[in-house]
Amino acid sequence: MKENHLEANWEKLCHQCGQCCFEKWVDEDGTIHPTRIACRFLDIHSRQCRVYHKRFEVGEGCIKLTPEVVETVQWLPEDCAYVRWVRGRREKSARGARPEAIGKKAITMGR
Repeated sequence: MKENHLEANWEKLCHQCGQCCFEKWVDEDGTIHPTRIACRFLDIHSRQCRVYHKRFEVGEGCIKLTPEVVETVQWLPEDCAYVRWVRGRREKSARGARPEAIGKKAITMGR
């Protein structure tokens, strides 16, 4: 898939659940536990970031989620649209699907 096509449609995948904006803690055995503590910029009712346009500049530890980041982090929930898209792409690649055909179907399942 062309990189600019992915970038243009990547954020459209997000269901805006806000789960990635809540703090998590990791116990001794590596299990990740979400908390009820949201980022101070998350409107917990609308699940919208109040500083979305400058979220990487405010110093709150907001991480830009890219396919590469989603592939490596363990703290995103299983039902995250980004996680599902990355896993679907990985499964289709393992079966020999053409990469450019993978994103088109997945992106249509966005919001």
